[in-house]
Amino acid sequence: MQLEARRKARVRGDGLSLAYRQWGIGSAGLPVLLLHGITGSSGDWEGTAAHLPGRHIIALDARGHGDSDWSTGGAYAGDQHYADLSLALDDLAVERCILTGYSMGGGIAMIAAAAMPERIAGVVVVDAYPDPTMSTGSRRIARWITGLARTHTSFDPAIAEHFREQLAAGTANRLDLWPMWEAIECPAVIVRGEESDVLPASTARRMLARQPRANLVEIPGVAHGIPYSRPGELAVVIEELAKAVAE
Repeated sequence: MQLEARRKARVRGDGLSLAYRQWGIGSAGLPVLLLHGITGSSGDWEGTAAHLPGRHIIALDARGHGDSDWSTGGAYAGDQHYADLSLALDDLAVERCILTGYSMGGGIAMIAAAAMPERIAGVVVVDAYPDPTMSTGSRRIARWITGLARTHTSFDPAIAEHFREQLAAGTANRLDLWPMWEAIECPAVIVRGEESDVLPASTARRMLARQPRANLVEIPGVAHGIPYSRPGELAVVIEELAKAVAE
């Protein structure tokens, strides 16, 4: 099913502006806000949105990605993305939503769910994790991204350069999001590709052990690229959580 995606007026980020797409404008029920991965954009969610025809869906272009502004100072850490999201929710007049984040967006979703419990009714973390040490898959993706700095125009090359510097220095670590993950008070769903080396099964089990409100959904026959290859199955998870928190 194809839904019309409308590019609306830009919204505020923290010192810059963000572009976004939305589907199902005027739909009843909790809206769903979607956060893409490290080299992605809001357009990555078209397949998922097509399987959620009864929901108001909003997908942001993160700073430095898609049609959103690039950071003049190369500020692309998780706390900057969180600040952007907080201001965007204000401008979009979203009082409460289901927040879904994929990969990089999953980390931002963990921060937001912990820091804004009044606004996040439920969170879906798609093949992302809170550990500060890169998984095998994340390290592989970081190396791949460094090769895109001069050839890829859909995101700020400063992001690739940041990864290149970290890998060269042997300091390619991430934010420690375990405190944020443990602080989440809303229902949470971890969605893992059964063949993923980005979110290993052992890390997913640790996430479950350290967050009693979380459930795990494993999608067979897929690795990391869940929104691209299994958008319908992901949409079912999102819709089931939205219905559960509304009851």
